Amino acid sequence: MRRKVLQDIANTLCDMLVGWRMGGDLEALSALPDGTLRFDVLKGRVSHSSSGELELHVAGELGAWFEHRLKELTIDRTSILGAELVAEFTTGRLKTNRKRIVSFDWKCVSRITTDEKVYEGQLKEKHQWHSRLPPNNSLERTREG
Repeated sequence: MRRKVLQDIANTLCDMLVGWRMGGDLEALSALPDGTLRFDVLKGRVSHSSSGELELHVAGELGAWFEHRLKELTIDRTSILGAELVAEFTTGRLKTNRKRIVSFDWKCVSRITTDEKVYEGQLKEKHQWHSRLPPNNSLERTREG
């Protein structure tokens, strides 16, 4: 098994979640209480600690990227016993007007399990802003008024 490659993939999963792959899902997460997201990367599914199963675009993106990397690196998919990403998020460290902007802090741990070893990646306290847009109908009212 290519140990350095699997470690890099584990590290990258955390970066992808809190980086550019997460942008479209921040609005949905803004409506949830702080908590823990659990991604089953192999199945492309995610659940929230208090809200249960979620439909987040990033879950499918992580799964598709992972499968692509395995194929690209010619790593037999059956050698991967599990791939998970656990991400705790909080939104209260910086006070904001939550109707307009939400501040996210993340603590992520990813694990790729093979029959030989568990590869773990971690990322903590990466700060991310989400600027909320008003609903489309409120923009129309503003233009009319």
